[in-house]
Amino acid sequence: MNIAVVGSINMDLVYLVPHIVQAGETLHSTKHELFFGGKGANQAVTASQLGANVDFIGNVGADDFGELVKLNLQDKGVNTAAIQKVGLTGQAIIQLADSGENSIVLFPGANFLVTAEQIQADRERIEKSDVLLLQLEIPMAVVEAAANIAVEQGVHIILNPAPAQQISNSLLSKVSILTPNETELAILTNLKTETEEDLFQACSLLLQKGVGAVVVTLGEKGSYYLNQNERGHVQANQVEVKDTTGAGDAFNGALAVGMCRGNSLRESILYASKVAEYVVTQMGAQPAIPTYFRVNK
Repeated sequence: MNIAVVGSINMDLVYLVPHIVQAGETLHSTKHELFFGGKGANQAVTASQLGANVDFIGNVGADDFGELVKLNLQDKGVNTAAIQKVGLTGQAIIQLADSGENSIVLFPGANFLVTAEQIQADRERIEKSDVLLLQLEIPMAVVEAAANIAVEQGVHIILNPAPAQQISNSLLSKVSILTPNETELAILTNLKTETEEDLFQACSLLLQKGVGAVVVTLGEKGSYYLNQNERGHVQANQVEVKDTTGAGDAFNGALAVGMCRGNSLRESILYASKVAEYVVTQMGAQPAIPTYFRVNK
């Protein structure tokens, strides 16, 4: 299972709060912790812990945080040879409420200094992969450059369109599996996403633009999926939530592993859901994942 990840690497500064702060409100944090994060790094660490060979292309800062986050990826089994040091390491300032809900402010830092030329220089890492994982915490030109290489070599692309923004039809046509949440789906399609029929109409529009399959993550409601052959809803199991940060990233990393194993789309979604459900019971976006998940499909 060879997976390439082109994306972001952050240090997460987490503040535990009674509730998400409101406009104009000053709120005391009950605890402060540092965690490793970044959507790309979270996905890479999940896939690596599930047994995949993961190559990462991206940037960290030429600072103390940069050294720490790169060492963490290495410790988790991710190949970091294509990670460069430039500028300041990206950061996420996260409020984590007692309810498990979170609010995030991103400082992109070195993540926005990744270039298309950098991707071209390490293109062989994408070319040898079975799946390319992409997100949108790096410049869109970099995402498109990586996708172009993957398409040329017949590599499957899983794109998590977060943070939410418009995506060109050209890029959408290259995506094997698109994994928005409800908000991201609404922004991509300018359609409602309140009911299952709404989800069907919005996902259908994306299929018309050339996306192979759409998997909509719905939080505690599970996920909805649609491709040219089937559609369905995967229910989420109820778990004791400690931290939802990184749940979607764990889902994407596990989805890539499921597809690499040759599982069907639904089987891969079920597997990814189980992994994400475990992750939200732990603190931080990159918790240790039990080896049970390596053999359980």
